[in-house]
Amino acid sequence: DASVSGYRFDGPVSARTVLEPLAAVYGMDATERGNEIVFRMRGANSVEISSGRLVEEDGPAIRITRTDMESADVRVRLCFVDAEADHAPGLAISTGAAEAAVVEVEAAVEMDRDQAQRCADALARQIALQVEQARFALAADGMAIEAGDVVTLDGVRWRIVGVSHGPTTTFEAVRTLEAAEFVLTSAAPVAPLAPLVAIEPDVAIVDAPPLPGEEDDARPIGFAFVDPWVGRVVFSAGSGLTLLGERGVVERPCMMGHLVSGLYPHVSGRWQEASVWVRVSGDGPSSRSEAAVLGGANVAFVETEAGWELLQFLEAELVDVETYRLSGLLRGQQGSETAMAAGAPVGARIVFRTGAEQRLQVADSERGLELQWRAGRESGGVASAWSSSLSHEDVASRAWSPAHLAANWVGGDLSLNWIRRARKGGDPWVAGEPGHEWPEGYRVRVSGGVSSRQWDVMETSTTYPASQQVGDFPAGGASLIEVAQLGANGEPGAWTALEVAIPGP
Repeated sequence: DASVSGYRFDGPVSARTVLEPLAAVYGMDATERGNEIVFRMRGANSVEISSGRLVEEDGPAIRITRTDMESADVRVRLCFVDAEADHAPGLAISTGAAEAAVVEVEAAVEMDRDQAQRCADALARQIALQVEQARFALAADGMAIEAGDVVTLDGVRWRIVGVSHGPTTTFEAVRTLEAAEFVLTSAAPVAPLAPLVAIEPDVAIVDAPPLPGEEDDARPIGFAFVDPWVGRVVFSAGSGLTLLGERGVVERPCMMGHLVSGLYPHVSGRWQEASVWVRVSGDGPSSRSEAAVLGGANVAFVETEAGWELLQFLEAELVDVETYRLSGLLRGQQGSETAMAAGAPVGARIVFRTGAEQRLQVADSERGLELQWRAGRESGGVASAWSSSLSHEDVASRAWSPAHLAANWVGGDLSLNWIRRARKGGDPWVAGEPGHEWPEGYRVRVSGGVSSRQWDVMETSTTYPASQQVGDFPAGGASLIEVAQLGANGEPGAWTALEVAIPGP
């Protein structure tokens, strides 16, 4: 029996239906060829077809339909055999919106938890694409295309799932991803039954900028590493050491390290040719393709005096013992330009997003409050636990700094204008502005004179009139003009600044 919640199979279940979830785990296709099941890498055989070769069969040359699913957003709950829990049943849930439809997939395949998480994410993307299906035909003497092949029509990739032969050859197809990219990682260690030594773990709690697809999750992220890894690390927090409550658990070692060379201020949204050297404990980073990085791979957080900078990298080269050179950098990602502008010295902490890290529970009422934190093994003593006092400032929910602040003189008045940046939903390359998360508003601040001045406006422009300039700069001088978008709580987010010379009388 084979079943996937949300998909119902009536009548006999084909071998392809049974094997497809298993094959998807390994990036493979299992297709029927006569009386045999043939396995091959998904997307290995890809051909491009001109739409002019399609044959019209009582209708358009290609018919595209969508299933009756209410939304294309899908999350996968993958049941697997957990290699890190003595082969007990394991569960991995793909990332995505909380309101997305949930699809249950059972795969009798042994995996560690990192592999299972990658598999669940890939299955979710594939299932979301398969909401769109196509039917088209070619002449019977045309090119040989079989089930499992991938064809490209007008720039769109379709995976063939059914072939019918007759006067013409008819194909049933579903949307598909790009060919799977190989990612080689070493197996995560399995905890022994008893601790070997009591060692305080290396711990970082990151008040991270909003992550793509997780903008509504502003909880801090916990990282932990200890060698040897002798069991999961439990994070606890409270207003006092006697009031600690569990906030999250890290099940396997995270990838953590420190800068061997410094990071200097740069610009965001552009590839940086410079590189940075890092020393990493445990498994090291790996190189990824440009498409994979632009799709969210190879994310790292660097600690600065102004908070955590989110950066990404293309290449990771092992240059010494546990030392890597990261190059092809994207700096100041996801609104972390302020942290990037602060720079990071040699020795600054860097942590990598691998899936081993975990979100930590913090109540809305606790945000901005200093809490006592502790992290260590469940059975470990206080001497083997990390502790610190930290406050969660909810960085992920802050409005991003406006862009392209400009000033122009109109007579004696100073006209200011800027462009809003979207913290969420601003990525699609389509016409029109991204949607607003909350009512639009901005705070403008002028300083540098005998007094400072600030005011709020509801549009992306304002005027600093000459009458106010005389009071603030009676003898003229250099002014610092700053603008920040107001968040949902009415507080300003990140600021953008511009220096303007105010003329004297």
